[in-house]
Amino acid sequence: MSTLEEESEAFARRISDAVSSFIGHTVPFKATSSGSRFVVSDDTNGITIPVGEEGTLALEVNYRCELDGSGRYLKVLNSKVAVYAGSRPKGDPLFRYEYVHNRGEGLPAGHLHVHAHRDQFTRVMTLAAISGVSRRQSAPNSELEAARMSRIHFPTGGHRSRPTLEDVIQMIEEESGAKPGPTWPEVLRSNRVQWRRHQTGAAVRDCPSEAVRVLKELGYVVALPAAGPAPDRVERLAEF
Repeated sequence: MSTLEEESEAFARRISDAVSSFIGHTVPFKATSSGSRFVVSDDTNGITIPVGEEGTLALEVNYRCELDGSGRYLKVLNSKVAVYAGSRPKGDPLFRYEYVHNRGEGLPAGHLHVHAHRDQFTRVMTLAAISGVSRRQSAPNSELEAARMSRIHFPTGGHRSRPTLEDVIQMIEEESGAKPGPTWPEVLRSNRVQWRRHQTGAAVRDCPSEAVRVLKELGYVVALPAAGPAPDRVERLAEF
């Protein structure tokens, strides 16, 4: 089994544990090979979350992954976590969190789409389309399509600080009244700590000079490698 397959399957198990602990029964996730990459997604037709006495929300989750440049760590190329009204992911979602590693210029890597309507937003976006703003001009159906609120990419923290699936599930719990299973608090804490440790490591690789500075402030002795200090990845730090 390749390192990528092992890492992808471990990631699928972690996601499955999180969702299953919240729902209260097993929700399988699978890692499916796609050439040199793996797609991690739920093995069902959407995940149904009971809300209140009779309501339901549906959750749609998928990730496309590969190994990073070191060949050791799993890198998410793109991801989608969408929440729908009803028991199945059908039609437009209420909202969706997305991440695209190599996003087009001017668009945030991590972002939120809200599928809603408000007159003020429609007015602003229609004026933007009329005035020739390139992002709004790319809409296939001219001004009407360009004015949809769901076309706005609300930034959510870039490559390192974007919300996780667990954050979205906790929001559903807190805002919609969904009742989690008994193991959810423990799994939430464990997965969140693991994710933030992983992202801290990735951030250190982006900016080793800052890691060295902070460690020295904390009293650590840091020895530089014989080849010299690793350069900061300034372009990554500056990305939207």
